[in-house]
Amino acid sequence: MPSMTRRRALAAAVGVATGTAGCTALTDDDEFPVERAWRSGLDEPAGVATTDGGQLLAGSTSPFTDDPLVAALDATTGDITWTVTVEKGLKSPVAVADQRAYAFSMAETAVAVDATSGDVVWQTPLQAVDAADPGVADFAPIPLDDSVVLPISGTEDDVPDRLLALERDTGEERFTHDLAASLSGPPARADSGVIAPLVDGRVVALDATGRVQWTHEVGAPLSGVSATDGLAVVGAATEELLAFDADAGQVTWRGSLQNTVFAPPLVTSQRVYAGGADYVLRAFDAASGRELWRDELANAITHGPFLVGDRLVTLVGGDRRVRGHSGTIPFSPTTLYVHERDGTRVREVRLDAGYVDGGQLLWLQPAGDAVYLGQTFALSKVAPEAITDA
Repeated sequence: MPSMTRRRALAAAVGVATGTAGCTALTDDDEFPVERAWRSGLDEPAGVATTDGGQLLAGSTSPFTDDPLVAALDATTGDITWTVTVEKGLKSPVAVADQRAYAFSMAETAVAVDATSGDVVWQTPLQAVDAADPGVADFAPIPLDDSVVLPISGTEDDVPDRLLALERDTGEERFTHDLAASLSGPPARADSGVIAPLVDGRVVALDATGRVQWTHEVGAPLSGVSATDGLAVVGAATEELLAFDADAGQVTWRGSLQNTVFAPPLVTSQRVYAGGADYVLRAFDAASGRELWRDELANAITHGPFLVGDRLVTLVGGDRRVRGHSGTIPFSPTTLYVHERDGTRVREVRLDAGYVDGGQLLWLQPAGDAVYLGQTFALSKVAPEAITDA
């Protein structure tokens, strides 16, 4: 009989418990709510990333040693082709640059992996992360010039919050920037450095050497940051969307909301799209901040919107950790939306799956030209026609 890991044993136990409690759950014979190209049995997947050559990479947030820090999957079939594991400890999502994957773990290690072969290029020890709360590994590394920046930040004041830059070729330390407070969301790569949002309401911008370029005090918890073409945008619990000059730190416009923002906005050259805790998806003009359209959805927006082809893909509800005192998210309904860029809603799919067919939905994320769903016990690729032909 095949061996069973502790994590898979728990998955089986949850399935049994759900059945005996009389709860409705999807089984392998039931149709999943949205078309899937494939499903891979990767436990607690930690997001996805693709190389320029199309290699699909993922990891697992699971603390168990036999769940991978980095795994390569066949993007057509979902088959796992190689994995890299480390000692026991919660793991970060994976980042990709120049045919290498980067990730770190509460096992006090960071790695760079050749995305083609799975060979470990370097492995660097980390300090003061093994006893921290799970949030310390929430965010993926950020490739920045010849460095990779690790966002090491928990939520319970049990770890030195910092941005640690390692040399991309060797893993040697380039700089450490100590943060005055925990990260409130994922930092963003900007043209000249990294922009980080903090739970104390400050936004901090560093250049590629770790020098502080500017700070701005918003005075309320912030979402993750998005940046492109010199514009950085962040949502705030002041019920507004703030657009900054990414180089100088000046606020260029403010967009009015009716609540905070949980997910990083989507910033393009002409439009900014933001989903709020007020259940509303909005589009703003990127130059002026004028609101162009809005659509009220069924729950707080937790992932997205993302631009996939010419359409916007958004997830509301689900299992999302919120940092800072900025509100909570009802788990249900968990729903996937597809919009045209002009705001026309073209698809709405409930994804309140049970505990058998993959478990709770954790996240939605695009990579390459596809959309992926992470569940407690599965990683799925959404069939392209579910987005493009919705």
